[in-house]
Amino acid sequence: MTKLQYRGVSYSNDNREQTSSQAVDHSYRGQHYSAPLRHEAAPVDTQVELQYRGHVYQHRQAEAANQVENA
Repeated sequence: MTKLQYRGVSYSNDNREQTSSQAVDHSYRGQHYSAPLRHEAAPVDTQVELQYRGHVYQHRQAEAANQVENA
């Protein structure tokens, strides 16, 4: 097995799934967060208008469920 390194830090991808619920300090785009790496997904709130690159995102939860069932 090849030893993996990123910027001088060795790591193994044998256990890529993070199962720890311990909070980890990290930052993303200048925002500081302290949260566990693994957490449950937030419930979908269809009342919130989401936008991505200037386009309104349409909630299609029912349509996605139908596609999964018919696949």
